[in-house]
Amino acid sequence: MTEKHETIVKSMSIIHRSEHIFKDARLKETGLCVGQLRYLFTLYREDGLSQEAFAKRFSVDKANVARHIKRLLDLEFVRREQDKHDKRIQRIFVTKKGLALKNLIVALTSQWNDILTTGFSDEEKLEFFRLIVKMADNASNAAKGEEIYERTK
Repeated sequence: MTEKHETIVKSMSIIHRSEHIFKDARLKETGLCVGQLRYLFTLYREDGLSQEAFAKRFSVDKANVARHIKRLLDLEFVRREQDKHDKRIQRIFVTKKGLALKNLIVALTSQWNDILTTGFSDEEKLEFFRLIVKMADNASNAAKGEEIYERTK
C-alpha cells in the first residue's frame, strides 16, 4: 500500500509542478502566475465574493487569499469594494482589465485539461473527474478529522 501512496503523491506533485511551469510560461507577459488564475476564473462566474468566501471555497488560509488578491489588485485585474449591507466585508470584483484576460485564461485552462486527458475516452474523462472529486472530498473530510476509513471497510 505504501508503494501506491508514493505513486499517487508523486504523480500529483508532477502534475502540479508541470501545470505551474506550463501556465506560468504562457502568463509571463500578463504579470499573473498560475496561483491567481483560480481567483479570476471564479470571479468570472461569481463576481463580488469576499476574501473569506475564497478561503472557504479553496480550502486555504486567509493569508494565502490576501496575497493573491493583493497581487490581482496591484495588477488592476480586480477591485475591492465595501459590502453595502455589512461594512466589515470587502467584496472583490473583476475590472475591465481583468475581464480582458478571460479568453486567455479559459483557453489556457482548456488546453491544460486536454493535455492531461490526452488518450482518454469521453467515459474515462468523466470517470476520472468523478474519482478525483471523490478523492478530494475524502482528503478534505480526513483533514477535518472525519473518519472515512471505517466507512470504506
